[in-house]
Amino acid sequence: MSAPITLTANALRPDKGGKVGKATKVRVNFFAIKKLQVDTIYHYDVAITPEIPAEKARQLWKVIESTFPELAKNKTVFDGKCNAYAAQEMTVDRLTRKVELPDGGRPPAPATAGTPATAVTPAKGGAKGGAKGGPKGGAKGGKGGPKGAPAAQPGGPPDQPSGPPAKNRNEFTVKISKAAVIELEELHRFLRREGPITPGCQTALQALNIVMSHKLFSEMVSHGRSAYTPNNAQNLGGGIEKWDGIFQSVRPGQGKLYANIDVANTAFIKGGNAAELVAEIKGARNIDDFRGRKLQKRDIQELTKHFKGCSFTVNHRGGDFKKKFKVSEISLQGAESITFNQELNNGTTKKVTIPQYYAAAYNLRLRYPFMPCIGVKGRENQTMYFPLEVCNIVSGRRYTRRLNPLQTAEMIKGTCIGPQQRAAKIQASFPVLDFEHNEYLKGFKMEISKEMEVVPARVLPPPEIMYRNNISLTPRDGGWQLNPSRKMYQGATLSAWGILIYENEKRLPTPQVENFVRELTGTLAENGMSVPLRNPRIMYGQPGNVGRNIDSMWTIIRESCNVDPQLILVVLPDVCQTYSFIKTYCETTHKTGVMTQCVLSKKVSRPSKQYCGLLGLKINSKLGGINSTLSKTSIPFLSQAPTMIIGADVTHPAPGENRPSVVAVVASMDQFAFKYAGRIKVQASGVEVIDGLKFLVYQLLTAFAEKNRSYPKRILFYRDGVSEGQYADVMRVEVTAVREAVEHINGTLNLPQPYRPTLTFCIVKKRHHARLFPMNPNEADRSGNCVAGTVVDTVITHPTEFDFYLQSHGGLQGTSRPTLYHVLLDENKFTSDALQSLTYRLCHVYARCPKSVSIVPSVYYAHLLAYRARHYQGDDFSDTASSISGSDTSNAPVFATANALKNLMYFV
Repeated sequence: MSAPITLTANALRPDKGGKVGKATKVRVNFFAIKKLQVDTIYHYDVAITPEIPAEKARQLWKVIESTFPELAKNKTVFDGKCNAYAAQEMTVDRLTRKVELPDGGRPPAPATAGTPATAVTPAKGGAKGGAKGGPKGGAKGGKGGPKGAPAAQPGGPPDQPSGPPAKNRNEFTVKISKAAVIELEELHRFLRREGPITPGCQTALQALNIVMSHKLFSEMVSHGRSAYTPNNAQNLGGGIEKWDGIFQSVRPGQGKLYANIDVANTAFIKGGNAAELVAEIKGARNIDDFRGRKLQKRDIQELTKHFKGCSFTVNHRGGDFKKKFKVSEISLQGAESITFNQELNNGTTKKVTIPQYYAAAYNLRLRYPFMPCIGVKGRENQTMYFPLEVCNIVSGRRYTRRLNPLQTAEMIKGTCIGPQQRAAKIQASFPVLDFEHNEYLKGFKMEISKEMEVVPARVLPPPEIMYRNNISLTPRDGGWQLNPSRKMYQGATLSAWGILIYENEKRLPTPQVENFVRELTGTLAENGMSVPLRNPRIMYGQPGNVGRNIDSMWTIIRESCNVDPQLILVVLPDVCQTYSFIKTYCETTHKTGVMTQCVLSKKVSRPSKQYCGLLGLKINSKLGGINSTLSKTSIPFLSQAPTMIIGADVTHPAPGENRPSVVAVVASMDQFAFKYAGRIKVQASGVEVIDGLKFLVYQLLTAFAEKNRSYPKRILFYRDGVSEGQYADVMRVEVTAVREAVEHINGTLNLPQPYRPTLTFCIVKKRHHARLFPMNPNEADRSGNCVAGTVVDTVITHPTEFDFYLQSHGGLQGTSRPTLYHVLLDENKFTSDALQSLTYRLCHVYARCPKSVSIVPSVYYAHLLAYRARHYQGDDFSDTASSISGSDTSNAPVFATANALKNLMYFV
């Protein structure tokens, strides 16, 4: 008898799906692949020399097809990088072609002696001229070369330099070689639960994704699995605009493949005249505003970051000159201040400025000679300079840096569409996708449905929310109201506190502060906290040293209350870097550690009971209280044995930021899974798998044992932010690290019997494109979304593994996104119903608001803690903040949270 087939190394689905809850049906933006009649796909490696971006590579592929018709005949598709797939085998296994990509012009070459008078050459001895652009706005220049002198003036006639001819920059060598034969039966067996997902299955899915997207990606600007169009672009301000797009991905379901199709949006750098864009970015009314306001070094650095890597054309060479250049820098000096030695026909040189050169060479008088220039790297690392006004930035480059608050608000406003409107936009994308007439889909005998899949779903019942004295309520649409008739389950005592104000006393006078204090303390008391001190000391902070102000406030409270302060409430004028300084000093530097709660002055000047109630939830949690709990019958997994819920997240710096990544791990410390402690560390930038998790988990297990006099017998670990391709690494490294933390306890303590907790390890994913749409308006909540508690665990989920989509929150605006939970390891032997119900119920125990939240709170807290660590790094959340090396974490800050705070919820 043969051994049974191992379907997966991860946790298998324990049953055929859950049964608890009200049965219903929902539409999902998954479209069935109705037909796929090829049995074999041929995989080819593609090598392009020199390397080029994917967009250009796709242009080149069209040229290759014309030189080797068999590629087009076989409907061969290309991913823009190094992979091509065909439904029919080519007649040759290897193919090499030299291909030229038309570009409408050649880059101007440095002139030499004997060229026309309008051409320019480096100053004598200036072989190193035109380098990276020093503080004077241009090249260092060699001996005899003036500061700011460009090594080769752009815009000159395209004369050939002396010596051997230069290699055509638009000529490429393309090598295509047969890599593998993909048998689709392997994929079909996986979908039928008859075999595991093999590397062959993954390659097949990758190939089918390229087949589906090849045509669209060849016609539109693509990124990842989305294609974008500038049609109806929305201005976000600051030289940025939002483009709409279409996301598409082939996803395996239970017994069938689906095309997951969704709307997409992202930010792009605006195209247009470079001088006008600079005026927009700097908030000027027009370019003339800069005549009396010189751009500072900080401005130039910001502009260089913004434009670096963008392509541009020039408008002074005539319409037939279509050569594109790439921005490498913005000069520190204006064009009128950059001079160079122009070599004349008679062998002499003449010192000229860039405006003088353009007047002589093109009969062009620059309108804005005071504006800087765009620097372009030329041959031999020389830098060419183009005045901004002659440059037109080409649109289509994604903006990858962090949006500022105003841009973020505009982006949200432009992308926040309700479920009905989103579903309509998805359906409206089909004429653009044009699957019916897609010759590549036909070549692979692939047919995709136009109708959204209708799948079974269930609405899980909400849990009972418990308050003091056994008062309970049942949430509706994922939320409930704060009410003085329901007291906090465990109210903390606030008896030693004070208020530190970073606002001008004239704008926020003491009477207004005292009025806020009366409203706040009254609300805290009504909701169940004990507030013996109703008139705390008030101090207006002095500009400058945050630590000195905190120390003074701490001393004032200590002397007036005869105990160490419990809390300093800090009033800030707006969201500013002072917040970072306060949190860093109070939580990592102060001798004892200080719990703080920051509020904005506008909330203090106009206090409301609702705001004070929500603020009270945070204060009570920080001081060790419990706002509300679930009934023990709602959470048997927690009440039957000591249990720890862990949440972990790794946050990475934004593209272009040179910082380490931050690891945050939190763990529940009580039987209600309300109180959490957290630990943070840094690791190499961009690394997702957590390094050193063993020691973080060990510290949290120890903290749990100290508080509860026993170690947890069960661990439920929710891990955020891991892609499917990293599941194996997470299992190998992080699951092993948890077990090593347990073994460390066994190795260091003389326990009566070995400590062996059971572990369930579950991935939490929000970055996906699955959306759930109610079938009927009467099955939706007030926002038009599926109601809180909607769960889908069949049809579109994994064929064999334990995963489910859970929409645990009520909709507010836009289209709600369900969370995907995917179990990698399950030693606690959950059923589908048990894990889904527990996860949904835990979402109701979030300290900061009386609502069910969209992700399990342990992961939410890990997000908050990681965000707090960004403040410790000195991150003021602007692009000019100081940076820490991302490749070397040896000089990165060590997050030594004060002992008095490290096991409290200081991060909520």
